[in-house]
Amino acid sequence: MPYILEYEGEPIIAAFSSISSGKTESAETVWGNKVDYLVSVESTANTTAPRYFETVEFTADAFKEKVTDSNLEGDFKWSDSPATWITVGDVSDAETVLDVTVAGQVLTGQQLRSVLSLRSAAFTVEYDENSDTFTFSTKGYGHGVGMSQYGANAMAKSGSTWEEILLYYYPGTTIRTCG
Repeated sequence: MPYILEYEGEPIIAAFSSISSGKTESAETVWGNKVDYLVSVESTANTTAPRYFETVEFTADAFKEKVTDSNLEGDFKWSDSPATWITVGDVSDAETVLDVTVAGQVLTGQQLRSVLSLRSAAFTVEYDENSDTFTFSTKGYGHGVGMSQYGANAMAKSGSTWEEILLYYYPGTTIRTCG
């Protein structure tokens, strides 16, 4: 029998990602539009996923080149001190970087994630003056909105039904039979 997942009588946007940071992210945080059922929910099983936590390093020159060669608009002002180039601003409850200042330009965490091909926008960054290297540490994989594939799999292995999983990751929705 076919089923449809709905919110207020309309089919939902069934967004999903691979591995959340331990909490899924809201559509409003990532895409700027509030969607009542695409909100942050706990998904702690994700923290045990393979490759949940990863680091990637860029020399200061490589970082500057990636940003400069990107399609990002703005007048980047690169000082002689790479330690001042990146400042992480606000971070969501699900650990997504909401804004980050790079060489004087404010970007979203999603923009910097894209430019650097980071696994997620739930990241921290450190600069090591001795090696002239930035180290980005990420949690999760993907945008984090909607159902976490890894979390859903963990729920299924713990005995949750497909209905329970869908209703958990898309709160306020209903499952209706079709036909």
